[in-house]
Amino acid sequence: MDPPEEDFENDYEVSNYPTSEDYDDLDQPYSSNYANNNGNGYYSNQRKAILGGADNHLDEAEIEGLVMANNVTTTSRVGSKSKSSVPPYLHYAKELQRRLTPFIAVLSLAWTPQYRSTSCIAIIFIVFLSSVILNSEENAWHNSLLSHTSSKSAFVYKNTKYDPFASLNSNQRHYILKSVYGFWGFFDGGADDRPKEPYMTVENAGNPFLDLTESKFPEESWQADAVYANHFQDAGAKLVVRAKEAIYATYHGYGLKNVQTTDEADDSVTWELENIDKRLQERINMFMVNQEVDLGSITSAEALDEFAPSWREKGGWTTSRSWDGLKRRLLHALMTNSPFTVVVTGSWQSMGYGGNHGYQSMAATMENLLGPLFDKLNVQLVVRAIGLPPLQGLNSQDEKDLMIGGRSTLIHSLGWTSIYGSDVDMVVWDDYNLEETGKLDETANALFDLFARQALLAGDTSLPFLWGGDFEVLRNLHEKADVDVGQLGNALFSVEETASASAASGLEWAAQFLKCSSKSKRYCDEEGYNFDSHCWVDHGGDAPPTPQLDHIPVLPTAIGWRMHQIKGYALSYNILAALDDAIDFWAEKTIFEGHPLTDENWHMGEYITNVQDKVKALVEADAPHCFQLEAQMKLPKRLCTNRMKGRTEHTPRANPVDTSLRAVLDNSDVSVESAGLYEGYLSDDVIIPSGEVNPIEIANLGKNPSNARQRRLLRKGWLRQRLMRHDGGNLSGRALLNNVKRSIVKSATSIGEIESQTRRRLDKIEPGEGWKVLHTFPGDKCDGSISSTGCGALKSSECLLEGHQGSRGGVWGSESTGWLVMKASGVESG
Repeated sequence: MDPPEEDFENDYEVSNYPTSEDYDDLDQPYSSNYANNNGNGYYSNQRKAILGGADNHLDEAEIEGLVMANNVTTTSRVGSKSKSSVPPYLHYAKELQRRLTPFIAVLSLAWTPQYRSTSCIAIIFIVFLSSVILNSEENAWHNSLLSHTSSKSAFVYKNTKYDPFASLNSNQRHYILKSVYGFWGFFDGGADDRPKEPYMTVENAGNPFLDLTESKFPEESWQADAVYANHFQDAGAKLVVRAKEAIYATYHGYGLKNVQTTDEADDSVTWELENIDKRLQERINMFMVNQEVDLGSITSAEALDEFAPSWREKGGWTTSRSWDGLKRRLLHALMTNSPFTVVVTGSWQSMGYGGNHGYQSMAATMENLLGPLFDKLNVQLVVRAIGLPPLQGLNSQDEKDLMIGGRSTLIHSLGWTSIYGSDVDMVVWDDYNLEETGKLDETANALFDLFARQALLAGDTSLPFLWGGDFEVLRNLHEKADVDVGQLGNALFSVEETASASAASGLEWAAQFLKCSSKSKRYCDEEGYNFDSHCWVDHGGDAPPTPQLDHIPVLPTAIGWRMHQIKGYALSYNILAALDDAIDFWAEKTIFEGHPLTDENWHMGEYITNVQDKVKALVEADAPHCFQLEAQMKLPKRLCTNRMKGRTEHTPRANPVDTSLRAVLDNSDVSVESAGLYEGYLSDDVIIPSGEVNPIEIANLGKNPSNARQRRLLRKGWLRQRLMRHDGGNLSGRALLNNVKRSIVKSATSIGEIESQTRRRLDKIEPGEGWKVLHTFPGDKCDGSISSTGCGALKSSECLLEGHQGSRGGVWGSESTGWLVMKASGVESG
């Protein structure tokens, strides 16, 4: 539920205002002429020129009268009668005759028998050419000559979008934003009285889930402090609503009009708001998931499409029970101040590879927006974008196989607990078929079922909400094992269409070239509008040791940054919506029941155990997909009911120090071979251009304007090299899958043989020397978050600013390197 806007005192008392020169770093895309007169300076100046300086209001009828009067006599004025004694219609007739005389003469000459045939051909050609031009999607010249309207402005010219802050200084801008959206001003007035000894511990709770009973909260704890909790709930609810409104504003503007400075000495400003109720309804239609899906009665994907035909273009769908489960997870994080961990995984396209910076991906978009917001609520948001870069050297059949979907996450699924992490609260799976059908085949469905089961069994104290995947698999897990599920949409429903390249300037920056009609689709498909990258920015310092490319090479089937961004905001919006409902539920319960919140409303222990027990108990008759992998890929059925751990040198991965192969090797001299990390300055980059709606700024509004520039995202070391792969170490997609299958089947089928044979004496095995880790990044810092530092900025990189963390590293040796000895610990069901 959206609470009312935040109240705050009017402390806008500013003296000695800085001049415009003090804000030279602020981008002012419009001229001073345009900034005057309520943003209509261009129109006003044209009007003043015609009226000789008068600034009277003109409506459409008066404009028409002005043009007519100027054609009649130079002494006529707007709204006055002509002083000429000649009837006006005779003036029009004479003027028309004068202008048409040359054309009549030419036409008479052209229609003589001598030139008639040539004239006919010329007329046909002119008609054909006109039809082509007038039907062109660009319509550049006749759009400006024949029409004076666009989607955003009364005139068609560059930068037609209205900028409400074009003529304001930073203090005035901040004052308007905090007046419209509110701001964060909460603090703990009783911080000095809080318990000094930690009480949110496993020992105090008596369980690993940190499910403290009411009696174990100290009286001085904030959870038991009604004054603190009530104010925290109020401030938190307004913070969440502010962030949701900020996301919507990214695609539909601030919702302000007629922003003006006044003549008063304090430089005060006035403004008007667009229809608030309309914007709220459009925001919900665009981003909000449909929570009314009943998987008891909706039994197929086709039935889902009939019930919610637009879910893919809106926020998506889930069930009411699943939504309550997401609220419970968020309440648990709030009550315990525990991290909330989100994993985003899928194909290389969905992870943002192939032409985008790392910070342009869906996961980075979400983390960059929600990270500071969760910090304010005393919850650490952990985001892991775990996915591998594209393979090189694939033939057409291998590429087609991988395009079907489901294959990209197989390797990680076989070590889910280690690679993705055992502390995950939400998973976003995005490895769909990229072909026109958009559907997964039977093998892909089975692979997703394996992925989902491993995700659900991975955690000892956590249980992920599952976004994405096959509908039938999701329904089985929801109905048979009480799993919380849903599918996210792309939120394109309410995005304004880009009719042409010139019309795009009238849209918000984030909405440009994002949604096109069939006639203008070529603009949304054009590479220049979908990808925006650079590999190096020269600041006059040391040049990189390796020559840099101009931009990140764009690969076929790669997805542009605009789609990644809106998907990231759609995910963010629904996390915020669940958080909003959770805080509202918390407030309603504690009003009558008191603080702290009662156990049954936020504890997770029994909730997690119930689902995991039911997942382990699933049989093939009820949920067949995962079990079918034995026939399809010779993967043993026990993978569907037992959690898997693993070690790898692939990056990124959770807890990279502990989950590397080197962590279990008995060989002491295994090192990572690399060119070393680049230690020079790496230019930061701003996601959102100055002058455009910045949802991060709105979501993080404080009482006072910040002097800091926009948050910078590229950090030293958070960049990936463009890997140079050797033919000998490169496996095709199909070969990679086959090797994985063969190794698992061989291990499973040879257990009996091993037990019947005399075991090799381990004391005779000596660890060899000379093993190397190749094709990965040094430092063990690539964990999939935007805070990863020192991850992939290699001296050999041709694009230091790329920012991805994916590599396909491995341990390499030869016949001369001896034994590679591993010691596995924590083996279960082995």
